[in-house]
Amino acid sequence: MKIISYFVLAVLLAAMLGTALQSAANLWAITQLAGSVSLADQWRTFLFDLRHFMPLLALIFLPILILSVLATKLICRFLPLQPLAAMFAVTALATWLALNLINYLAPMPTLIALNRSNSGTLLLLCCTAFAAVFFQWMTAKRSTR
Repeated sequence: MKIISYFVLAVLLAAMLGTALQSAANLWAITQLAGSVSLADQWRTFLFDLRHFMPLLALIFLPILILSVLATKLICRFLPLQPLAAMFAVTALATWLALNLINYLAPMPTLIALNRSNSGTLLLLCCTAFAAVFFQWMTAKRSTR
């Protein structure tokens, strides 16, 4: 049960980070087009995105993280890799593949605006990869002497 709790927490962490970055990117784009946005409107936008966009992003990240955790466990069973680094790399690759699939199916990267630039895509990859590392670290068996 503890493992499931850590996994859900990792998915929520990735989705929350991704949503915060998505909100920031959207607000930055708006300021480039229309000028400054008040702090109150920025907070309202962020809270709106947390309520409406974060669940969608969590749904996107959920299978990515499940498959990444399973693939990393399998890879680390056969190759002498450092589990945290392997988890980061596998999850980043899985996220990149999933985003490319989403962008292929959608007419353009409109679902996740942050994915319109290479730097935004890299930030999304880091969101899921760091969440996977968090899960790996929380569930690793550590010796206590």
